[in-house]
Amino acid sequence: MKHKPRFQMFLLYFLSALIAFAGWDSDAATPVPRLIDEIRHHHKGMAVWWTGHNGWLIKSDSLLVAFDLALESADRKVPAPVSARELSSELDIAFITHEHGDHFERETNAILNTNSHCLFVMPTNCLEAARELNIPESRIKIAEPRKPFDLGAVHVEPIRAIHGGPRFAVFVDANLQDCGYVVSINGKRLLQMGDTVLLEDHLFLEDIDVLFFSPTEHNTHIDPSLVLINELQPRTIFPQHRDTFQVTPENRYWTSAYTYEVRLRLCKSLQEAYHILDMGEKILIQ
Repeated sequence: MKHKPRFQMFLLYFLSALIAFAGWDSDAATPVPRLIDEIRHHHKGMAVWWTGHNGWLIKSDSLLVAFDLALESADRKVPAPVSARELSSELDIAFITHEHGDHFERETNAILNTNSHCLFVMPTNCLEAARELNIPESRIKIAEPRKPFDLGAVHVEPIRAIHGGPRFAVFVDANLQDCGYVVSINGKRLLQMGDTVLLEDHLFLEDIDVLFFSPTEHNTHIDPSLVLINELQPRTIFPQHRDTFQVTPENRYWTSAYTYEVRLRLCKSLQEAYHILDMGEKILIQ
């Protein structure tokens, strides 16, 4: 009986150690780097990050541009990997394809307007919302389909975008001022289609290095996406308009993308060029 207290003490220490070990996080000693730090530390070559939906960050050497950032919406089911405030000191150009709130998100662009010096590139149909956000005219460059322009060393070719709707039809309120963009930076040509059904304008494009496309019911879905990709033969392919907002029966035509169905039907070389990124994931463009 005289050994019982010692045994009980040993048992207590053993159980305490076991509980502590079970709750130990082996990664706790290695902090996960913040995306904004990764962006700031990139200075050579071109890198791409997906921020959700149609939101992309592209940094070429020291230049940072973005497409359709929607970082602050309360409707997101997955938090953005970087905030608009974090990006404010880094962003040079914010491209906007059309005025819908999941592309020209008011919350994100209000923060960028107040806290950054970036230039906003947008179609005419975004001007009313831009004025409501008090974005100065001096920081807005209007894009018109088929009218190219230069922003310093960045060459911009706005292309036609015609918005789709449910059941593969053209949207009843489709606006011919909507834009996609071919953006040329340091010899790389990037195609951001925006929200659009497949158009002959897309099939006329040449030497596309990076394609951002939306395989949703209201955009290019499966078969038109395959026509697009097989015609353009892009060197790098990124599906978008996916996995960001809660899917419901009413909105699934724009919240749910046929990402894997498209990849499955591509040839091997195009499958290898096809990248389904996680939010915040970085990929280098060679």
